[in-house]
Amino acid sequence: MATSVLTGRQVACTYKAVNYDDQITSATVTLDDPNGTVQTLNGLVDYVIDKEVGSVTLEILQDWGVASGFCDTLWTDADTAPTTAVAMTLTINTKVMTLSVIPKRPDFGGAAPDALTVSVTMPIRSVSIA
Repeated sequence: MATSVLTGRQVACTYKAVNYDDQITSATVTLDDPNGTVQTLNGLVDYVIDKEVGSVTLEILQDWGVASGFCDTLWTDADTAPTTAVAMTLTINTKVMTLSVIPKRPDFGGAAPDALTVSVTMPIRSVSIA
């Protein structure tokens, strides 16, 4: 089989059905192991603790005050519905990962003359792949 090299330019990110590729410089999903193990007299027993969860970390170019800006959208969602999961998709090449995430407020500010960026980590409540 030939080697296949994917780059970050093959990642697309939508949040609430809006594409934010132009504002996101990095998107990484980290999944927690949903399995546990106990030692019994008969040996090890593996079991499922809960559904698979984790977090998604986004590096964002700050876009405060821009119409439909991602930073303002995240802030508003975290204020108005802090425990309500929101739909997000990450598409890598042609594979679509559908996530349900809890919105978090992004930090803000930075140093001159740097491009203002912010890192936001949101808990995942469900994940599936198509």
